[in-house]
Amino acid sequence: MNLSSLLISVVLAAESIISPLGDGSVLGVTNESFPRISFQEITARVNQTVADGVKNSGLGRLTSLIAGTGTISATIIPGQVALVQTRITKKPTMTIAAIGDSMIDTLGPDLPHLRDALKNVYPDTTFTMLNYGVGGTNIDYGLERLLKDYTYEGKQFPALVSTNPDLVIVESFAYNPYSYDTGALTQHWLSLAFMIDTLRANVPTAKIAIAATIAPDKNTFGDGAPGLSYNPEDKYKKTRIFHSYLENTIRFAQSQRLPLADVYHASMDSTGNGRAIYINPGDHIHYSDEGRRLFAAKVTETIVENRLLE
Repeated sequence: MNLSSLLISVVLAAESIISPLGDGSVLGVTNESFPRISFQEITARVNQTVADGVKNSGLGRLTSLIAGTGTISATIIPGQVALVQTRITKKPTMTIAAIGDSMIDTLGPDLPHLRDALKNVYPDTTFTMLNYGVGGTNIDYGLERLLKDYTYEGKQFPALVSTNPDLVIVESFAYNPYSYDTGALTQHWLSLAFMIDTLRANVPTAKIAIAATIAPDKNTFGDGAPGLSYNPEDKYKKTRIFHSYLENTIRFAQSQRLPLADVYHASMDSTGNGRAIYINPGDHIHYSDEGRRLFAAKVTETIVENRLLE
């Protein structure tokens, strides 16, 4: 196989790949760092590969292809090439705030998994990532944090609107619901609407996306969490409520035509139960590392598909 035909086969292979942003799969985010190289260097390595007789592997495995427009960068390690089609944000620096309960809080300071997923798509952008999650609080306190400064775990936070974010991600608050009385889901719906209206009135230039977090596991919920002990019936009742609030959030986003990061359905198994791989094995409530990566992937997918930063 000569160099020309090998390069043609790589192009055809790349064109046949469907973007992972379209099928709900987890993006290939990795902590490993490989040197970026020029196309000329790739060509030189291809020549060497052909010379060495490794003819039936092409350029190796194409591991990542994110749809969009922008500059194409390439990374290579022995036997592998990753092509990433990058995009450009409307400003060189972008501020993203995420608000919710502990399902946002436990994504970590500066939302590192989401930041890294976004940097993979927008490598030339400097991101300021703001975590406005507070554990154990429902959506009413989320509304308050939009407009008022607050203290959480010894740290002072300014009112969210004062940070003038370019994008706000509003999570469901489903894991800290109202009591499950008649009208509770309606109140949750109205509170989501009030939150959106508040953001639009105070930060009119900001884009808004809704996120529905991972599904709970009715069989293990709360196992290992300090101070919690649920019998099987309690686990079923609690997780059923969470499902109701997550589905309420999704219906709200769809009815208001708001961009939706549906992590909820992406995290389910075939029976509708939360998959263990995405749930922290220590408390069986919050995210595992795979769960954080899934959340970051689905939010990034929503941002890209709706051009929220472009």
